[in-house]
Amino acid sequence: MKNYPIVLYVSKCRALVALERKKRLAKTIAIGNKGLVYSLLILTAFLLGLSPVLFNFIVDPYNMNQVFNLDMNKEKISLKAHYPLWKISNYPKETATTLILGDSRALALKDKYWHQLNVNEAYNFAYGGATIYEIIDTVEYLKTSPNVKTLVIGIQLRSFSPLFKKGLNRVPEAIKLVNNPVQYYSNGFVTEVSWKQVEKQYADELKQFKRYTASLNSNLSLISSAHAGEMPVDDEKTLEKLLDPANCTNCILPKLTTSQPAPTLTRIRPRIATGLGIWTDLWPSISLNRKLPKVFTNQISKNAQSDWQSFNFSQKYWHGLVEIADWSARNNVDLIFFIPPTIAEMQQQITNYGYAKANQDLRLDLAKLAPVIDFDFDSPLTRNVENFNDAYHFNYKVAKMVIGELIQFIDTNPKAKSTALKRRQQIACPLIADEALNYLVSTSVTMSEGYACRIWRTRHE
Repeated sequence: MKNYPIVLYVSKCRALVALERKKRLAKTIAIGNKGLVYSLLILTAFLLGLSPVLFNFIVDPYNMNQVFNLDMNKEKISLKAHYPLWKISNYPKETATTLILGDSRALALKDKYWHQLNVNEAYNFAYGGATIYEIIDTVEYLKTSPNVKTLVIGIQLRSFSPLFKKGLNRVPEAIKLVNNPVQYYSNGFVTEVSWKQVEKQYADELKQFKRYTASLNSNLSLISSAHAGEMPVDDEKTLEKLLDPANCTNCILPKLTTSQPAPTLTRIRPRIATGLGIWTDLWPSISLNRKLPKVFTNQISKNAQSDWQSFNFSQKYWHGLVEIADWSARNNVDLIFFIPPTIAEMQQQITNYGYAKANQDLRLDLAKLAPVIDFDFDSPLTRNVENFNDAYHFNYKVAKMVIGELIQFIDTNPKAKSTALKRRQQIACPLIADEALNYLVSTSVTMSEGYACRIWRTRHE
């Protein structure tokens, strides 16, 4: 009898089931690990996406929440980065009753100068480089503020060109961000401004951190760093030759007279007449044989050419101002226009390019909407270069004097007016007709001139 080896028999079915179970378990573990990885990636992406929002919320460059006190002086950086956004987000609706609007010349009439003269309810709503579009839209935004009592608007002829600043309007974007905090905190531009604030506030700490990380990297790196030479910078950049003003459209280039002395401010007998002819004596040709700082000279030639060579008066802008005047009258809001001073040579450029009549007509038309406080004409103030930072912008001393005169035409406390009168220096606006050194009357508009200041009004005022 043969002996057969005993072989352990395992059911093929059971073996396959066990193997299948192991495969399923391994697959489940793999799927679980993959799901965990995906979850971690999603969480990481979410946190990375949320980090700018948290960063902007903490830094808050435009003071939307002011939850964290980081002791930052935010205004200088944030204001210049986006003027309307700063002004709108910091607008004290409950206390501001006198609002100043306009471009950088109006911006120079700082809040603190008004407050120094006891006009604490004043708020400067002007923007650097502001266009009339932005002024119109800002007033539209202010219409919802019940406490507005006075609007002071800085204006000048060149702003009425549609080409001025290419019709820039930053106000709608600013209003959108202020009204939608989610968009504000997640906005890339706001993040850039936040980082600039941090760089300024923690400059020393960031320098130390950069030195530390650079040192750490150099110690850990197996590859030596290479120091490339700086690329040369070419400072000799030529400007494209400007077009001859003689080629500009509708230009009238009068012959300049010889140098004239500053206009005398002796009392002139009032003249009452009709027509535009009576105004011509107010705009004598200005020819001053003097050397100006380079920045002044460049602005008088190049900037003036840019302003006037293709100038075209926008009726759309004008209708916007008319609507502001109508709204002010309906809502008992006092409206005042002021024309900021420029140096005498810059004024002459308006005449040189053939827009003297348009410059005069603007004053006459504005006066029919509201009183016009005019500082932009030939006077000892505008002939004195020391009063200006450049051909367009007056210095802080003139800013304070201009505010002092504007206060006289604002319904404010008597103490403020009295204080401003005591501080008068180079400017004195005629508060009544009898104080005028020169006085002209047409069928609809009067002009009274004091020291470096003219007041244009309708005859019924």
